[in-house]
Amino acid sequence: MRILVVGFPRSGTSLTCRMFERHPEVQKMFFEKWVIKKSKTLEEFYSRFPMFRNKKLTYGEKVICEKRVTGKIGKTNQTIVDYCLKWNDWFGRDARIIQIVRYPIDALNSLVVSKKRFPRGPGFNTVYREYLNYIPKYIIEISKIENCKTIKYEDLLAEPKKIITDLYKHCNLDPKYQFKERIKKEKAFRYIHKHKRTFFEYDDRLEDIMKILNQIPGAKYEL
Repeated sequence: MRILVVGFPRSGTSLTCRMFERHPEVQKMFFEKWVIKKSKTLEEFYSRFPMFRNKKLTYGEKVICEKRVTGKIGKTNQTIVDYCLKWNDWFGRDARIIQIVRYPIDALNSLVVSKKRFPRGPGFNTVYREYLNYIPKYIIEISKIENCKTIKYEDLLAEPKKIITDLYKHCNLDPKYQFKERIKKEKAFRYIHKHKRTFFEYDDRLEDIMKILNQIPGAKYEL
């Protein structure tokens, strides 16, 4: 299988990646390498990453849509949606995409904190503006891609055993494997509940984004 984990920063992509990385049937999960970005053909890709030739072994990757939220990945004109479609096209029946989403205010509050600790890449205001303009559209488009399963971070924390088992089944992995990392349920809404406010300037478009996210089964988002 060829597993792609995708989502906005601070939405649980790293945790989801570890769930696959530690499964004994998964050989390796690349971390934000954008492995198929530079290759124009599948054969060129195999020359860069020869381990992917072996279809009996499972490999994957985790990517986030932040650095080029506006659409460009690196110096290309690809969007994150294009990347997911290319993944599906190249790996065919072996392709699996896991998209994880999170309550917008929690994800953005967490990103504010993260940017202060690790001030790399574009500033929060740039990411926030592009989140409002592009992320809702990308989330819906990715969720409609064949072989894609979209989950909510809050559901993962509330029912980790059920969600992890579902993810393993979706990727044709042994669902009996027990992921041993402790998952803290209280993290689900910790920022908004702890501080009772946003760490950024509120925008009314967040309400529309929550309505879009509520089209996805699972936890319901409210202000």
